[in-house]
Amino acid sequence: MRVISLINGSIISETTAIYALNYAKRLDAILDLVYIKGTDSLSDVRKSVEELNILSSSCDLESEFLIFENFQEFTVYVKEKDIDVIFCSTRQNHSIFDKSFTQILIRANLAVDLAVVKVVKLSMQNSIEKIILPVRNSKLSVKKFSFFTTFALTYNAKAEVYSIDKVSKNKMATMNIQKEKTRLKEIIFNFRHYLRLSKLLDFKFSIKHDYAMTEGDRVKAHIANHGYDLAIVGGHHQESFFYQHPIDILFKHPMLNVIYFIPFKDEL
Repeated sequence: MRVISLINGSIISETTAIYALNYAKRLDAILDLVYIKGTDSLSDVRKSVEELNILSSSCDLESEFLIFENFQEFTVYVKEKDIDVIFCSTRQNHSIFDKSFTQILIRANLAVDLAVVKVVKLSMQNSIEKIILPVRNSKLSVKKFSFFTTFALTYNAKAEVYSIDKVSKNKMATMNIQKEKTRLKEIIFNFRHYLRLSKLLDFKFSIKHDYAMTEGDRVKAHIANHGYDLAIVGGHHQESFFYQHPIDILFKHPMLNVIYFIPFKDEL
């Protein structure tokens, strides 16, 4: 099994590669450092590779440096190999939905999971104490939970699944404690399989639930109040999703490093 990290010689892509390196190490996978020829400086790319190879060697991780002439050649490689996930960075001042290489990668619809990383703090990739996974209406897929768990275990981080229900202003005003207790019981029931799995893995995570009229703003406020180091955010391939999901606010106005995990053909 292989993990791919796309690099272009920038400090952002190098930081993304360190996330990929730690992830691959946890899964005992091979790390492919991939450069697709373009306008980037090959000398800068090679410098990044040298530093990353030193880091991978220090943790006994097998890594390879691969150069492809174009994106089509790269897609052929992905189809031929057993690829677990592709890590790709996106610039801080750009939305994930801009016409960029990241968008080309998403629209290529490759049969592989994608991890799009937005880096805000360059010093956080090797030290994560608190990690959060926001979900809507207590909906959580196995793929997202598996990805989230891998990172939490990799960094031995305190993990939280943050569940949010969107409600109207009128409904918010009429809510009572009994309804909240009933909803919390439903959430625990929905998460019961993940709670069972966490015990088998000796992996602890907490569940926090909130109501909000604007989900994205509520996630930002929660993150700001509790000082998380990394957020894992779930996504889909469907085009309509990219323009409607409230969690997009974490990319438009980043506060912390975010990994936008896009599972291939995930339903949740």
